[in-house]
Amino acid sequence: MATLESFSVRPIGYVHSAYTQTEDVAHTHTGWTADTSQIHLFPRYAKGLGGLQGYSHIIVLFWVHKAKEWKMPKDHHKPPHVKLFATRMPVRPNPIGMSVVELLDFSTDTGQITVKGLDALDGTPVLDIKPYIPNFDNYSNACVPDWLKEHLNSRHHNGHSRHGHPHKVSKT
Repeated sequence: MATLESFSVRPIGYVHSAYTQTEDVAHTHTGWTADTSQIHLFPRYAKGLGGLQGYSHIIVLFWVHKAKEWKMPKDHHKPPHVKLFATRMPVRPNPIGMSVVELLDFSTDTGQITVKGLDALDGTPVLDIKPYIPNFDNYSNACVPDWLKEHLNSRHHNGHSRHGHPHKVSKT
């Protein structure tokens, strides 16, 4: 099997958001719920929004264009010392971001999408949009390690998810 050393992707549009600095996103653990953002698709992709009626949420894949240059860290900055692929840190070999957001409105004429809960900076390139389908995207048997359960239930996160809902992470 042949392997690719690199390939290119093209954005389908850009984010218009109140977040302009990476620090704005990094420190808003529970504040994303109230914020709305717009995704502006390029005209040739606007008609691709047809059929999204009835979906409450979408998955947005984007390029974290202001992430620091990636290098393999020795350890995660706080205990437990886990490696890169056990974290959701934005500094990665390919800085691809993913958010499940509430779909508020969209137009197949203008290509504008209004969403709630997008943790992307203003000007962020959007790579793809997919409908969130609970039967496919929600796994009732998924689990996380104990250290993450403790972190999510800590005061640092006020026991809430990024969408402001209480975490349902048990310690067992």
